[in-house]
Amino acid sequence: MGLMAFLPVLALYIEEEFEISDPQQVAMWAALIFAVGPFTAACMGPIWGELGDRYGKKRMAVRANIAIAVTTACMPLAPSLTWLLAIRVCQGMFAGYVAPVMALGTGQLPRYVHGRVIARLQTAMALGTLLGPYLGAEITGLFGRSALFWVASVFSLVSGIWLNVRVVDVPPLAAARRHSFFGGFWRACKSMLGNRVLATLLLLVMVLRLGQNIFEPMVSLFVRELGPQSVLLAISASKSLAIDRTIALAFGVLAIAQWFCTPIWGRMADRHGPLLCLIVLSMALAVVQGLTALVGNIDQFLLMRGVCACAMAGSMTLAFAAMSKRVPDEHRTLAFALVQSCIQFGLALGPLLGAFVVRSDDGPDFRFAFVVGALLCGVAGTGMLLLRRVERRPAT
Repeated sequence: MGLMAFLPVLALYIEEEFEISDPQQVAMWAALIFAVGPFTAACMGPIWGELGDRYGKKRMAVRANIAIAVTTACMPLAPSLTWLLAIRVCQGMFAGYVAPVMALGTGQLPRYVHGRVIARLQTAMALGTLLGPYLGAEITGLFGRSALFWVASVFSLVSGIWLNVRVVDVPPLAAARRHSFFGGFWRACKSMLGNRVLATLLLLVMVLRLGQNIFEPMVSLFVRELGPQSVLLAISASKSLAIDRTIALAFGVLAIAQWFCTPIWGRMADRHGPLLCLIVLSMALAVVQGLTALVGNIDQFLLMRGVCACAMAGSMTLAFAAMSKRVPDEHRTLAFALVQSCIQFGLALGPLLGAFVVRSDDGPDFRFAFVVGALLCGVAGTGMLLLRRVERRPAT
């Protein structure tokens, strides 16, 4: 909830705080600062995952919360865009929160319920995604945008303290510490990435996430271009507040869809297999992303955003569940970290690709990002369909 209080309006904070008047420059800096956090997190994720398998998932989760709290508190103190970028780099390097939490949640539970358990954790994250943007809009109206970073820092610190006090970790398996850290890390990564099915699955998850997140940092700019939602404009004291509330609604529909649809995707994964569900999800996203490029007003955009959110709700759950069914228990945190790294690479590279494709001589054309996103989701779905056929083919 704290992170989602400031991430949706990061582009507006950059524009206002550093007084940038060129829309394309705002889009470029927003995409870069948004993306560099998940990019560095993706690079460091497997290392934190191996440390979690060796020394405890709870320690990694608490460490990540404290790191997020410290770096977020430093963001409003950044005197320039370069410093803000550097702080995001540090935040990404020392975060790595999702993978140990997913591993903590599944623990020693049987694999046939992992889809539902991961879906419940995703639903909890969805509640934060729902409340965060609305909290951010109201905090901005009362105290200004800089206050959003302090709120996020406090919330992350409280989460870390609560985890440390309340959560009981499963002791690491002895097999995870049989070798030295670097030796074990190398063997585990080589084992998983040497499996062509697992390596291809990770690549396709990254492509799917690339298409899914190509537009996220520019949502606030596109909403401002379309204008505020009429009902929110009528109940807001100013147009700027109405735009902030419309941006919150655009992200809120994602959370509402996650709240209702993620458990459904989890049950479907346990019943029909997560890979088959990922194929259906990818193709659905491709169609909806393409249709979103045709919207003509803010109500149409919010409607398509809601439909798209129903499919997006299951992507992370299904990716984790698909990997969980294919790796040994002693390397589960590392496997989840690899999945999270691929998701983070997609989250990082997607905005950069989006900032590139929307550039034009007449100003950014945000609709191109939806078209490219649709193509990427279609490629991911087709690749997963072929992968499933290869995996089901009897060995010769």
